[in-house]
Amino acid sequence: MRIIIIFILFVLTIGCSNNKVVKNHGLNALDIKAEKILVSKSNKNDVLNILGKPSLISLFDNNSWIFIQTEKINQSIFKLGKSKITRNNVLEIKFNNKGIVNNLKFYALNDMNDLNVVKDITVSEYENTGSIGKLFKSIEQKINSPIKKRTRN
Repeated sequence: MRIIIIFILFVLTIGCSNNKVVKNHGLNALDIKAEKILVSKSNKNDVLNILGKPSLISLFDNNSWIFIQTEKINQSIFKLGKSKITRNNVLEIKFNNKGIVNNLKFYALNDMNDLNVVKDITVSEYENTGSIGKLFKSIEQKINSPIKKRTRN
């Protein structure tokens, strides 16, 4: 009887682990919906009906809307929750002064750039200059230290 219960639990565990968790952020099927928008024919109301509210509106130009779609899938049980980006679509729509689509740019996952982050530490010039450097260093530490609250007796 124990063998049957252990076998059933093993089969259930294996069955559940094959289901990959998909995490969506932003709009679904952005690439398909973007094809419905026509340059020089669609206006802001058409874009709102097709895509909904934009993910971002440019701070410098209210006529530039950005829509985002990201999809991540967990890789496997052995990688302990690390996920892989399967879709990363960005749609940038620019309107003219009358609200008609002037420019349409679609960026996909292949358009992403890999950035190499430099891990070097910037050293201040006055750190190695003797007593004056020590004076500046102590002043800097006092400025950056947290404010201590006084307790009343």
